Amino acid sequence: MLQVKGKAMNHIKRTIAILGITSLLGVIPIAVSAREAQLPLKAANFQDYYNQGVQKLNQGNFNDAIADFNSVVQLNPRYYEGFCLRGLAKSQLRDFSAAISDFNLALRLNPKHTDAYNGRGISYVELGDFQKAIADFKQTIKIDPTSQDGYYNLGLAHFRQGNHQQAIADFNQALQINPNLADAYGNRGLAQYALGDSNSAVTDLQQAANLFLKQGDTQAYQQTQALIQQIQR
Repeated sequence: MLQVKGKAMNHIKRTIAILGITSLLGVIPIAVSAREAQLPLKAANFQDYYNQGVQKLNQGNFNDAIADFNSVVQLNPRYYEGFCLRGLAKSQLRDFSAAISDFNLALRLNPKHTDAYNGRGISYVELGDFQKAIADFKQTIKIDPTSQDGYYNLGLAHFRQGNHQQAIADFNQALQINPNLADAYGNRGLAQYALGDSNSAVTDLQQAANLFLKQGDTQAYQQTQALIQQIQR
């Protein structure tokens, strides 16, 4: 799931909510803050540092990824992807305030950068600032009305806010764009369960489980089956 999408990020993992507690980031629990390591820049091509940073991001080596993206933005201060992905690495280390600062820099350079809006929105959710998060996800959708991540993240933000009916509407939109989005079925099911509709919840969770199994995500399949069993008790 932690793969580069285009130039920027599909690194933000979509994860299923567990008994109403939704995690917007599939964060590896690392209890250290991002270090601002200094690398010798010499005359190296900033693209080399960028490629190294992306590779380390994929590997979960977030501190070293940050060091590479530091070099990227020092060599090319207008390369907004460097700021965006450095923000992502910082958010994976749960340094959300620092991540927001980097997403702000990326958006200053490119006000239509949907990945930066999504990343900043997720950081706001983790800090409990749902209004700012929702505004960022809505901006993502305004720029790209076909953004499944925009609608999905908006649904998760509304879910975390306790607005389950609106969360269902957002997940519906995400599923119209991508009917194979297993996580959206799962979280829509949990939103329905929160509203007292156990039958619809089980139907959605089963659809999510079937898709997880088909997509080879055994862990998510088992997790979803466990949720179904809990609801049916």
